[in-house]
Amino acid sequence: MRIIPLWHWAVGFLTRTLRPVIPAIPPFRPSFEKALSTDGRETAREQIVSTFHAKIDENQRRRNHAITQRGRCYAYLIVSLLALVASFLMCFGFHFLPHWVIFLPMIATLVSFEKARSHDHLARDCAQLLNLYHGRLQRVEHEWMGKGDPGVDLELSDHLSARDLDLFGEGSLFELLCDVQTPAGRNALAQWLQTPAPPDEVLSRQQAIRSLCDRADLRERLALLRGEETSEYSWNRLRDWLVASPVMFPRWAPWGGVLLSLALLSAALCGWTQLIAPHDALWIAAIIGTAQGALALFLRSRVRSILTAMHLPACSFESMRKLCSLVEGEPMDGLVLSVIQRRLRGSSKLVSQLQRLVRLRDMRDTELLFWSLLPLLWNTQWTMRIERWRQLHGHELLQYLTALGEFEAAMAIAAYAYENPSDPYPELVSEGPLLEAIGMGHPLMDVRTCVTNDVMLGGEKRFLLVTGSNMSGKSTLLRAVGLNATLAGMGAPVRAARLRLSPLQVCASIRIDDSLLNGRSHFYAEVDRLKAIFNHAASGSSVLFLIDELFGGTNSADRRVAAEAVIRLLIERQAIGLLTSHDLALTEIAEKSELKGANVHFADLPTAEGLSFDYHLRPGKVQHSNALKIIKMMGIPLN
Repeated sequence: MRIIPLWHWAVGFLTRTLRPVIPAIPPFRPSFEKALSTDGRETAREQIVSTFHAKIDENQRRRNHAITQRGRCYAYLIVSLLALVASFLMCFGFHFLPHWVIFLPMIATLVSFEKARSHDHLARDCAQLLNLYHGRLQRVEHEWMGKGDPGVDLELSDHLSARDLDLFGEGSLFELLCDVQTPAGRNALAQWLQTPAPPDEVLSRQQAIRSLCDRADLRERLALLRGEETSEYSWNRLRDWLVASPVMFPRWAPWGGVLLSLALLSAALCGWTQLIAPHDALWIAAIIGTAQGALALFLRSRVRSILTAMHLPACSFESMRKLCSLVEGEPMDGLVLSVIQRRLRGSSKLVSQLQRLVRLRDMRDTELLFWSLLPLLWNTQWTMRIERWRQLHGHELLQYLTALGEFEAAMAIAAYAYENPSDPYPELVSEGPLLEAIGMGHPLMDVRTCVTNDVMLGGEKRFLLVTGSNMSGKSTLLRAVGLNATLAGMGAPVRAARLRLSPLQVCASIRIDDSLLNGRSHFYAEVDRLKAIFNHAASGSSVLFLIDELFGGTNSADRRVAAEAVIRLLIERQAIGLLTSHDLALTEIAEKSELKGANVHFADLPTAEGLSFDYHLRPGKVQHSNALKIIKMMGIPLN
């Protein structure tokens, strides 16, 4: 049974009673209209920026007003408290006034306190929404790098593209997308990034993200919950506790603890009412207490193991309960959201049960109650009940956490889609392998400076060999293709005017490091990565390979032979992709008709200051290099 403080009950009663005559505080549900534009990405970005600035100004005004009103209410509270003291003296000390007069300043005190508390909550909500929109504005203005969650702890060590494409780390795709509250949401978003979904799942996610894109009210309510304490340590500790091996108690142990506690209370009651002699009651209580101590000592190791594994206060579940309750009660459109909502049905009730059990057990740690609850085997009995609850509902709660994480991941991508209204959703095709991109850009670059290119792969064109001068944009093109294919596999919109693709697994060899500790040279590490790509293509998956500077660590003659063998093997295994190289001898490989390749290149433009790049992809192979020019520009003399 929950004990409600008397003052809290009185405030609630008076607030409900006097609500018709008290000016109502308007509900804080700021509207948020989506800005759409057909005049290009820059116009859409400007409208989004304007909308976010308007929301920031609105919430700042609301916060300032709430702070001002809160100060006035506190002043009224002080005056009403002084009036309460004065009326008490007048009514009961000097008997100048009738006793009922004291209720007037009492009511004024309670109302002032309630109003001050309401304005205080409103000010905190506005501050939280200000943080939300400032973060959103930083993303649209491309000032987000290094200010979010890099998620490096979630990167799979053996993933074939995560490190090459900057999926994790500072300035990564995960940092750009990650706008979640719980570790379950982080895990779900990381899993979506590293594992492309089947086509049906991708289409369902697209539908869900479209329906959530305009739900700014829901994003705001999630942000308000984010203001509450949410510890990743607590969530991870809870997850580990839910999947831990069960701790088995003897079947008679719970009943034994209850019976011994009832017997002790009965002995104390009989001695107090003198149904039996107090001396006999004391001896009976001593015998029962000894039995309780023996039972507690017998179960001590099991109880301690449970408390050590869990070690979570009841307040750790409050944010989780509110999140579950929010998702349960929201109207959802689309198959994915409906499934998630069904999976979360009853979750808030289940979390409340666990919270109540933990709160009851924590009562034993209260100084005022410790000695009174000790004879009742309070700690042992409630710990056994918590363990029993875990064995019955632990797996169910774990599924709730997973579903909640998937909902947060969908909400994070929906926020990204809202901030990039010009980015379309990719079109999935069954025949393949295929990737046709028109106006594709790098998703991590500023939309104001991002240069887009067309990339066509599939059918009679299975690979592109990209040549070009240094700093011309070859590696950036590979990452742009890989990141957009990754976004497509998540169900997210892509940075392109149009993208058609079949289900593809991105495999990259762009950022390869040697290791003196492990005895791995750069060339050996590159060959090892290529072998992993071959194996993945041989497993039946449609592979999109992205290889930067193929065999750049060996001589030109060996590179030519090895590169053709690699390309031929990948094409035979139904893979498509892009390769880059500075070695123009490799361009002969793309000219072989049986390999179904094509040469493309980036070029530099000479200027009076030195070099200039337009980053536009052109057909054919590059005709010159700029390495010596760059070396001279850096001030290094050449003989």
